[in-house]
Amino acid sequence: MTNRTPAVLALSAALPLLTSTFLVDTSAHADPAQRAVVRLETRLRPSGDPDGAGQAHLTFDRARGRVCATVEWRRIQRPDSAHIHRVSDGSIVVDLGGSVTGGPRCTTGVPSRTIAQILRHPRQYYVNVHNPTYPAGAIQGTLHR
Repeated sequence: MTNRTPAVLALSAALPLLTSTFLVDTSAHADPAQRAVVRLETRLRPSGDPDGAGQAHLTFDRARGRVCATVEWRRIQRPDSAHIHRVSDGSIVVDLGGSVTGGPRCTTGVPSRTIAQILRHPRQYYVNVHNPTYPAGAIQGTLHR
């Protein structure tokens, strides 16, 4: 049997607690563009249709080049397309058409670099939902975590 002082015994008992207290979950603090699957969302507000509203929930899987979207809308004509646009120039960066037309909810073949840029700076991108009455967009919202 080893001869341990009370201080050593106390430290031995406290060590697991101290260790777990100071461990950091790096996945929560890591660069979002490096995580396996990341969720972003937005509240959709009128951009063309004055009484339209909705929300969009998106998941980004950089490794698979896949972006999936669940888009809900209210008080607008049935959408015929939806996209993620870049704020700076309005260009389409991801087609989300299936999420509003009853087609596939996920878009595949999205370049890893595009997904990484969206995840690093989500507020530089917005979701725009289009319909025949408002082809430039009925409702839209800026992405955020």
